[in-house]
Amino acid sequence: MHRSRRDIGWVMTANGRLGVLITGGTIGMQPGDAGLAPEAGLDACLRNALGERVGPFVELSPLIDSANAGPEFWGRIAAAVVSLVEDEGCSGVLVLHGTDTMAYTAAGLAFLLLGLPVPVVLTGAMHPIGEVGSDGWDNVTGALDLLASGPPAGGYVYFAGKQIPAVHCSKWRTQTTDAFVRTLRPTAELSALASPPWTYRKLVAPARVAVLPLHPGFEPAALEALVEAGIPGCVLECYGSGTGPVADPRFIAALERAHARGMVVVAISQCPEGAVAFGHYATDHLMKSAGVVSGGGMTREVALAKLSVLLGAGLPASACRDWLGVSVFGEV
Repeated sequence: MHRSRRDIGWVMTANGRLGVLITGGTIGMQPGDAGLAPEAGLDACLRNALGERVGPFVELSPLIDSANAGPEFWGRIAAAVVSLVEDEGCSGVLVLHGTDTMAYTAAGLAFLLLGLPVPVVLTGAMHPIGEVGSDGWDNVTGALDLLASGPPAGGYVYFAGKQIPAVHCSKWRTQTTDAFVRTLRPTAELSALASPPWTYRKLVAPARVAVLPLHPGFEPAALEALVEAGIPGCVLECYGSGTGPVADPRFIAALERAHARGMVVVAISQCPEGAVAFGHYATDHLMKSAGVVSGGGMTREVALAKLSVLLGAGLPASACRDWLGVSVFGEV
């Protein structure tokens, strides 16, 4: 495998080792008959390149294409990170992950690992690290650079020279190595409410929730189907600052039925910039009255992750709705 000529002999902090967790993704893929697919062996390549200056290395099995990563996988990663910190004494952890769902996993880990006293950085590559000209080595060494610099505890994505907070990251591009952006959404300060009722010391099993985008001609039966299927939460991607097709009585009836059945519905904006701000229009007033909660400036990735962890923590629907409006990391 080819690697950058960059000097990587410094990647060790004063306080301990940097752990590396390999989950799969393009960075370690190899070509096969059906195309690129995850393959074991990246840990050996990294050991050879980095020597004793970084480690331990943990490779999850099976390695996956991140298109297959869901809330259960976030839980596996979180448990492995905690083990690297508490059992192996790592002062920071690098997570190698596929790019397609990296922003979702980063957001999920930010909430699951609440209170973990070390930084966790996710990175990957748009091209396998074994290819000539791959962005993989630059991303790996840059992420290790970031960890070695001793950033505050918390979650980050490092990609193409950018350091992005885990709760402000979205994949924006598919055909360039500069794939991720820091989302330009308004944020809020931490509320004065009590600390969230979960921490990394008691990992929760995130719940599976749905994302439902509104669109002209939206069929309320789609929401009804989620309710009937027993899905506990839904991220509703609304127009503008939080409007929807309330002239259709079936839409409001579906929202009211979802609320009555205990489903938590949080509204976010479809716009790349801006936020939901209930109260400007009569349409959003009707949605709020039907039980929809404002997600403020949360992106789809963060809203899905936060709702998933809140429901997985076993909180009642009313408490989940309250916490969705509380900014834990400036995400709201």
